Order: sequence, then structure tokens, then C-alpha cells
Amino acid sequence: MPEPDRSPLEATIALMAIIDGHDAVETDTLRPAYRVGESAAVADLTIEETFELLESEAGEALPELSAAVLGSIVRGYVDQIVRTRGVTRRRSAGRLSSHVSRLAALHRINRAATGSLQLDNMLATVVQVVTETVQCDACSVFLYDAGSDTLMLRATVGLNQEIVRRLTIRSDAGITGLAAAQRQTQFALDARAHPAFFTYPTVGEEQFTSQVSIPLLLREPERLVGVMNIQTLAMRDFDPDEITFLETAAGELAIAIENARLYSQTDAALSERINELHALQAVTRSIASTLQQDALFPMVATQAAQLVGGHEAVIFRIRADRAPHEITVLARVNRPEGDDGDATLREFIAELCRTRTARVLPPGTASDAETLVFGAPLMTGHAVLGAICAWGPAAQNHANAKLGLFQAFADSAALALENADLYDEARRGYATASTLLQEMHHRVRNNLATVAALLSMQARHASYADWTAPLQEAVARVQSIAAVHNLLSSGNLTSAAISAIAKQVADEASINVVPPSLTLVFEIEPSDVEVSSRQATILALLINECLTNAIEHGFSGRARGTIAVRVTEADDGWIEVRIADDGVGLPADFSLDINRQLGLRIANTLASSDLGGTFAMQPRAQGGAEAVIRFPVARAR
Repeated sequence: MPEPDRSPLEATIALMAIIDGHDAVETDTLRPAYRVGESAAVADLTIEETFELLESEAGEALPELSAAVLGSIVRGYVDQIVRTRGVTRRRSAGRLSSHVSRLAALHRINRAATGSLQLDNMLATVVQVVTETVQCDACSVFLYDAGSDTLMLRATVGLNQEIVRRLTIRSDAGITGLAAAQRQTQFALDARAHPAFFTYPTVGEEQFTSQVSIPLLLREPERLVGVMNIQTLAMRDFDPDEITFLETAAGELAIAIENARLYSQTDAALSERINELHALQAVTRSIASTLQQDALFPMVATQAAQLVGGHEAVIFRIRADRAPHEITVLARVNRPEGDDGDATLREFIAELCRTRTARVLPPGTASDAETLVFGAPLMTGHAVLGAICAWGPAAQNHANAKLGLFQAFADSAALALENADLYDEARRGYATASTLLQEMHHRVRNNLATVAALLSMQARHASYADWTAPLQEAVARVQSIAAVHNLLSSGNLTSAAISAIAKQVADEASINVVPPSLTLVFEIEPSDVEVSSRQATILALLINECLTNAIEHGFSGRARGTIAVRVTEADDGWIEVRIADDGVGLPADFSLDINRQLGLRIANTLASSDLGGTFAMQPRAQGGAEAVIRFPVARAR
């Protein structure tokens, strides 16, 4: 400040005296030049009158004044105007009054932003200077964390100071989040009536009316740094010039924040951050490795504790549809059961779920004086499932960075928990469906057995001997289908092994088709080749027709015989079933195309139309005949 008794003229003469004895560009002339500007402002001269006075007193020395000296005069004048009169019109809506005022305001904000490379100190100074410069009632700066896609309150004037560095919001929440998401300034004359308005408990925003949210952006390439909020108690209409000024100031602040961040990122801090991200990746991978709830819940709790450098954690499930909210414990690690009933902790959990925002409880709130409580909601796209709390040491560095990391972990854990819930529900549903399907197969088998018994009874009491054989063949066909349902009711519901089907059909054939005079041996080669339930029924009928044909025609007049069944699956995805007998063989003129036997026509139709394959009968070199069934694999669904 200039001395009260020094006039602008005296200050100018003093400056000229200094210049007469020194080079006009030397540094020691800048301070007197600055006082010339201050004195002119105190005397209520305009900037034009100030330079007219300088011209009249400097005379021939005027051309020797450097740009630095002239600039110092302007800065002294502007700073004095700002200090004594502010930069807004009195009795106006609060608009910045002139280009000089706006330049002065930018000068003050830029000086505050670049005055320190310590981020917190710089931000605290900036919000104070912006509040005074713009004459608003509150100014706040939220910094953006791209890793967790959240905004954290880092400095404020006018809001609750206790939530600084503790309030983290999602990047799409409220008017602040809208400015961040759209990368555009948002102005709300009546903020509470704005569609995106959302206030957080304990913040203290309810008292403000108008709000301007300006994104802090870096250019080339564009990158979001944070959001600056300007709020007023009374309704205030910011005109385009003021919005442009605030956006310019925000651009300067974004650059200063980035410089401060780069300065603060030491090698140790950067290494720790990388290690934490690796830990998060490992944690996310491990919790996605299981869907069993009894294994998943303790794993999530254990790794949450490790993530914050502690060894205690609890997972809570909350039922928001019940009043009061029902809170239950899903898993705990190293926490006594009685601590879960603490009123402060339960309110903290309810607030996490209500605000959908991660927070940190300071030491002594719901823990001892040396422990922080990290809390994050377990959220999915459908609902808030609950919350997770972990206790970590209060002395740890970068607690706020860990909070963003903890929220990212909680998001991954919530997806894993939801998947586990869906898996458990699907497993219960599958068990119910399996029981019903097994019961259905069991009843179908019983009904078919009843039909077969009726046919068998009819065959035994037939009046004509010619009716007995067809009825027995019908019994064998029905029993073949019943055998498949018997397999499906006791094992896999959707598929069956071909060798097991062949054995069941052979057992039924030995009872219903093999005459008492024939001793027949069935050799069924074990195989793990399976077919779907639909193919299993068709294949049972096919095998039955082949066995019945071999018994009736291949062993006519024989006392002993052997039938072998062999199953293979080729590389081309086709299955081959060979049914060979050592009977009398095929006639020399045998052909499926002209053979009129009902059983062979049924077999040919089933193989081609129902299985989409082929059926062939051929003689064996060692005697007897062989039926070959080939069809493509139809995987069980």
C-alpha cells in the first residue's frame, strides 16, 4: 500500500528520480512503478488519467520506460482497485463490471492457483479467492478420479468443512455430475428445481438457490480434472460474460491442479498406486473364480480387509423394502459379533446405501483412535445389495486414493455377489426341475410298463397262434421305450449312453422275444458315447428291431447264438452302432430296397427320417449278419 500522504504526483516524481540514476529496465524500478499505480487508484484517477500524469512528469524519460515498468504500474492500479472496491458493481446482480475488472480477477485467481504446488493448500486458497472475487456465497472444487469414475470434494468455502476429502460422489450424480458427464457448464437459476438436483446428507447445500457448475478441463487431448461449483444464497442470474469469465478461470485452475498433481506424484506414491491396482486386479480375478456363496462371502471380506491394509471386514446385506431397513451380516473377518450392533456403524451402513457413495469414518467414530473405517455400497445396475466395511490403520498414506480403489473393489464384489445369488437361484430351480423331470420319466416308464403288461397278457390268451408273435414284438418295442425312460429317470435327464440303452433293450428282448429253445448271449461293448433323450428313444426302437430280426431270422433252427453290439464315434461327428450275430446269415439275393419285412422297414425309416442317418444290413465274412446304424451327433441341450 502507498503511504497515505503521498500523492500520485509525488509517487511519479519519486519514480522518475530513481530512473534518472539507473537503467530503466532494472528490477529495483518495478516496486516504485507498482506504487505509482496504487497511488493513482487511491486518488480515484482512471487508468487513462494515470498515464497522462506519467507522460506529463516523465518528459523525455518516457521512451526509456520498459514494458515491465509500465506493466507494474497497471498491476498496482488494478490490485488496489480490487482490494478497495471489489470487481463487481454495487447494487447490481453481481456481474463483473469491466474488462479491467475481469482481468484483475483472473490475475488474482491465477496468482492463487500458481502460488503453491501443494495441491490442498493451493485449492484452499483458490476457493477463497474465487469466493471473494465473484462475490458468491460458496465455492467448491471436486477432483475427478478416472480409476473409480468418482468426484471427491477437496476444497470448499461455504459448505461443511468436515466432509472435505471424505465426500466422494459418482461422476453422474447431481448438477455437479451433469457438468462432469457432459463436459459443459451447467447453470441453474433455481438449483432445487433443476431435474438433476441431488443433495447429500451433511453437505449443507439446502440453503443455496443458484448454482453454476464448471468442468475443469485440460485440452489436447480433452481430459476432465474436476468440477468447480459456484453457489449463491439469493437467486442470481449469471450473464454470458460472467460464465465465460468463470470458464476461463476454470481452465487456469485445471492447469494448476494438473501441475500440482504431477509435483505430488513421487516415485514412491506412483509405485504404491500401481501395486494397489495390481492388488485390485488380483482381487477381482479371485472373487470371480467361484459362485459358491459359502466360499465367496468370506473371500470378499478377507480381500477387502487386505486392500485397505487391515485385517478386519464385514459384509452387510440390507433390505431397503422393509422399515426400518433390515441389516444382516453375510460374512465377517476378525470382527466380534457384538460390534455389528453399534448404532453409529449401522447408521453409517444405511447412509452408504442411501447415498450410494463410498466414505471413510474418521478414527474414534466407530473404531479406536488409530483405525479408519472404509465403507462402500455394494451396487449393481439393478439395486443396492448392501455394503462392505473394512478397518484399516489411520496412519496410512493416500487414504482418499484407497477410498476410490475400495469403491472400485466394491463394484466388482457386488457383481460377484449378484452372480452368486443368480447361480444359487438357478441351482435351486434346476434341482426342482430335475426332480419334476425325473418324476415324469418315472411315470411314463410305469405307464409303458402297464401297456406292455396288457399286450403280454393278450398274447398269452390269444385264440390264434399267429397273433402271439406280433403281440410279443409290440411288447418288446414298448419295453424298449420304457427302458430309455428308466435310464433318464435314474441318471442324466438330458442324455444317455448308447451301451446302456443297448443293454436295457437286450434284457427286455431276452425276456419277451428269445424263445425258450434258444440260448442267446449278448456281448455289449462298454462305451461312453452318449446321445440326447430324443435320439435315445429312437435308438432304443432301432436296436430292438435289429435284435428282434436277428433272433427271428438269424437263429432259426439254432440252439445257441451270440449277438454283439459295438458303438464308436468318428472324428467327423457321426456315431456308428454295429449289431452283429453269428447266425445263418443273409440270403444271397437280400436287398433292403425289396425286402418287405415290417421290422426292417421300421428300422430303415427310423434311421433315415428320425435320426437323419443311414441303416444297412450286410453279411459278415466269418458268418452271420451285421446291421450298421450311422447318424450325426445331436448334443444334449
